[in-house]
Amino acid sequence: MGRVEQDEMTHAAYNTQNLRGQTLLFRCLETGFVTTAPALSRYQQGRGIDPSRRELVGERPENWIRRAPSTTCEHCGQVIKGTQWAFKQHQQSKR
Repeated sequence: MGRVEQDEMTHAAYNTQNLRGQTLLFRCLETGFVTTAPALSRYQQGRGIDPSRRELVGERPENWIRRAPSTTCEHCGQVIKGTQWAFKQHQQSKR
C-alpha cells in the first residue's frame, strides 16, 4: 500500500468519525437541553456548565429539527420565538 493510499484511508476514517458526533444526541444533565455533541459543548460552555455533565440520548432521527428557543412573556402570556434579543424587542414594544 502506497503512502497516498494510506493517507486517503486515514482521512476517510477521520471524516466518518467526525460526522458521527453530529448524528448522536446528548442531553445536558443540568438543564435537560438535547442536541448534538458539538452544539451541546458550546451550549454548556456558554452557561458555565461542566461539559462532562451529559448523557447519550441516542441516534438523531432523520426528521429531527432543532426548535428555535422560545420565551413566554409574563405580562401578556404571548410566546416569543427566537433569541433574547427578540424577547427584549417584544418587551420594549409593549411599553
